[in-house]
Amino acid sequence: MTLLETVYSTLASNQLLVGGVGTLAFGSLMYLLRTVPQKILDIINRTLWTIVTVESLSNEYQDVDAFLEGRRLRFFSRSLEIKDGRLKTGFGGGWGIYEGILFNYSKTKSNQQVTHFETITVSFLSRDRTLVERFMRDSKPEEHKNSIYISMFNAGGCNGGLRRRKRALDTVFVDQAIKDRLVGRLTWFVGAEEWHSARGIPWKLGIILHGQPGTGKTSLIHALASDLGFDIKYIKSLHGLGEAFMSGTKNDLFVIEDIDTIANGLNRDSPRERDGSNPFEGLAMFGSPLHEILNSMDGMQTPDGLKFIVTTNHLDKLDPAIIRPGRIDEVIEIGPLFVDSARRMFKAFYGRDGIHGYSPRPGAELQLMFSTMTAQDAETELSRLASQADHAAEQLTDPHAGAPVRLRSVPGGA
Repeated sequence: MTLLETVYSTLASNQLLVGGVGTLAFGSLMYLLRTVPQKILDIINRTLWTIVTVESLSNEYQDVDAFLEGRRLRFFSRSLEIKDGRLKTGFGGGWGIYEGILFNYSKTKSNQQVTHFETITVSFLSRDRTLVERFMRDSKPEEHKNSIYISMFNAGGCNGGLRRRKRALDTVFVDQAIKDRLVGRLTWFVGAEEWHSARGIPWKLGIILHGQPGTGKTSLIHALASDLGFDIKYIKSLHGLGEAFMSGTKNDLFVIEDIDTIANGLNRDSPRERDGSNPFEGLAMFGSPLHEILNSMDGMQTPDGLKFIVTTNHLDKLDPAIIRPGRIDEVIEIGPLFVDSARRMFKAFYGRDGIHGYSPRPGAELQLMFSTMTAQDAETELSRLASQADHAAEQLTDPHAGAPVRLRSVPGGA
């Protein structure tokens, strides 16, 4: 008897071992019968279907949600919900037809501790990726094609948004050199990923617009987003700024208005250092610690392609670390309008050339004047203000002009 025959005879005589081997073999066979068909089905699905997923945090979610309602086959799904006063596709799944192509969809909701988000997944029975691109393009209503979407972010994340009609840059009366500088920088940045990568520079862009109130900072941002095809993600709270930045896409422009007011002066102290109590107590009252803001704007958690614009009326109140080169790439002052821009604004309101006497004034002041006065009255008022400004300047430079008397206390004096 050979060695192999001896081993086989020994194993065969052990009934416990034979039973175990048989059970193992049967289990393996059943596992294969279960998993192989599923794996084959998965391969077929990946081969035959093209899938797109849209989350409620994205700007396109509401458009896709409404578009599905008109394309789904109601025989296979009767789940509905009321949203914005209208019936919409409800949660669950179903089938539909787009351009003669069958698609399957599912709509789900995930509840989190602070907020919830919804997800729509659409699977097209086609290998044509352009079909998905057309579906996404056609899902945007005609009235939305002339608008931008503004998402609002607070400490708990995105809490909704709204659509605003696009605004042309030539309707914003900011000096042309400033508009040209911003358009050029943003346009170049969008296509400069390889340029940054080749030089080891983070691919992100931070801009600060500063100046007195009423000079057109907000209007300029609105027009820039409209002209360049961006949607706006508006930051209402600096808590969770990093998470908000992570939600951005290449078509998103983040906006932080009046940063010095919503961050309580960007104090370097932590909440514990300020009041000596629990560091989480009263957190919203004190504003975000500076390090959270700095690391979000330029740190390990800064995503590629991030672009943001910060506005402030008081640049001097910002910590120097905020405006240092590398964290902020452009610091631009938006000041009162020079005469050329004021004359363009005058013509836009009155339909004729005008303005002779003029001293620089904020755009908001001119807008109020042109909206409430006749052209002649506006010119007269601007000339009066210009003469007044010239007289004040002469008082400052004329050594023989009487200086205003100011009283002050003198230490130790009577």
